[in-house]
Amino acid sequence: MKRILYIAILFFTALLTCVSCLMEDNVKNPVVDDVKFFMTNADLKDSLITQIFNDNQIKISIYTDADLVTIWPGAIRTVMKKKENGKTDIDSLDMFNHPVLVRSDDFTDYGLVGAKGVATSLGDDGGWYAWYTYPSPGDFTLTVVATNHGYDSPDLKRAIFTKTVTVNKKP
Repeated sequence: MKRILYIAILFFTALLTCVSCLMEDNVKNPVVDDVKFFMTNADLKDSLITQIFNDNQIKISIYTDADLVTIWPGAIRTVMKKKENGKTDIDSLDMFNHPVLVRSDDFTDYGLVGAKGVATSLGDDGGWYAWYTYPSPGDFTLTVVATNHGYDSPDLKRAIFTKTVTVNKKP
């Protein structure tokens, strides 16, 4: 009787392990539902905004079911300049003919040294958010990279969402 009980416990333990591992392998693709912009008002509450002005700190909120989110606002791209014959108007290039960046938050520079997205935090409403200040007016491509199951995993699932952001000159 004890032997049958031990075999049954071993069988159900192995079955439970296999089922839980199979559930972990079914990683779904993340979906970005919406991107909204907020500013803090006089009452220290977030107010939804429709126009963005340069030099104003805004809260970028991303509504998604992803495990990790990175924002690439696309407003800063500074290329290191090479000094040649006393002039510094030539872009520095690395050995692969890519520009050497001092700083960039543009997703098109992803993978280059100096390119970095804006880290996000998980909000109370279930969305991800980050604070950002656009330094100058213009049209920028905001890129949201949403991933499930990490960045370096073989089960990586990624969704890239882009939105054109118009930043107006501060009055």
